[in-house]
Amino acid sequence: MIWPTWIQAISELWLALVTSVTLYVLWGYAKDTKVIAKNSSEQIEYSQRPFLAVAMRQGTEMGPGGWVIENQGFGPAVNIRCTDYAQGKGGMRWMAPLATKAEYKLPREVETASRGNVFCIEYESLSGRRYRTNVEWSNDDMKTEFHPLT
Repeated sequence: MIWPTWIQAISELWLALVTSVTLYVLWGYAKDTKVIAKNSSEQIEYSQRPFLAVAMRQGTEMGPGGWVIENQGFGPAVNIRCTDYAQGKGGMRWMAPLATKAEYKLPREVETASRGNVFCIEYESLSGRRYRTNVEWSNDDMKTEFHPLT
């Protein structure tokens, strides 16, 4: 009758081991699922991210050329503010939202006033993520930097 006692102890030990391994596998599965969910929400944000850039447009028969802020991203930009040189250093001006490929014409003095300064554009995506584009002119070269904000 000693045999059944050992069989019962071994089977309980085996059951505890199998349960532990199952819990470990489920924990790993939950961790992977969390990473997949996070990455898929980031992928949606990347696919709808706006990118505002400053570009020069040539004049045509339809109108004069000049500097514009263009949304070169894949989603609309909202709550847009850009440097306003009429308000002095550090002043920002609100703009209307820009759809993808839409443009906003800037005043002619922007390039001249920006020399030696940084022209800043702050904006948000529809999901509420904030971004900043900095444009700096130096020696007739334009340098553009894009920064996601936290």
